[in-house]
Amino acid sequence: MVGAMKRIAVFAKRPVPGRVKSRLSPALPAALACDLYRGMLQDALAAAAGAGAEQRWLYWAEADGPGVGLDAWGGFRETAQRGGTLGERLAGAFAELIPAAGDRAVVIGADCPPLDGGVAGAAFAALAEADLVLGPTVDGGYYLVGLARPAPALFRGIDWSTPQVLEQTLERAARAGLAARRLGPLDDIDTPADLVRFIARAALDPDPARAAGTRRALEGMALLPG
Repeated sequence: MVGAMKRIAVFAKRPVPGRVKSRLSPALPAALACDLYRGMLQDALAAAAGAGAEQRWLYWAEADGPGVGLDAWGGFRETAQRGGTLGERLAGAFAELIPAAGDRAVVIGADCPPLDGGVAGAAFAALAEADLVLGPTVDGGYYLVGLARPAPALFRGIDWSTPQVLEQTLERAARAGLAARRLGPLDDIDTPADLVRFIARAALDPDPARAAGTRRALEGMALLPG
């Protein structure tokens, strides 16, 4: 459709020690977990910048607090998430990101360093033929959700932060008559086991540009060779 817009948003928390990546304790102290999260957020911003969207947004979970330098990526509009549950916040964001018929929007989190601009761009390609696209994580959630039109009922009654998130979302999509597509599964980093798995794979990855922000954070902690 002529004039249709592609918009991508990053959902993130303010990088405050003790408030981000708390499940990595006691493997990582709060300050180091915050450093890691800051690197992961940089990777999410890089993925959004490389997705080919005309507009890029950064939705903070908190209205005020420390931010992150955006000069390297440019063009991000910063705003606050609105709503109580994650479902309410996602529904509100998509209502804002898809103001007109034909527009498409993708929302990603900051927990999945393997997500890059190519994957995020593939989500927009999928939305050319589908109403909904989901990027599943191996723990039953998703690292990406995209819509070709607002669908607030999609996010109601989801048991967030459980292994049922993906399947419950797909069930609601089917009931709403939304054609859904899945991207390839990726690992996120929430627990010490997730972190160990990421480090093991990153140590064997010959491309230092992949998940560069997360890698730099881990190198600074001497958890990954530089």
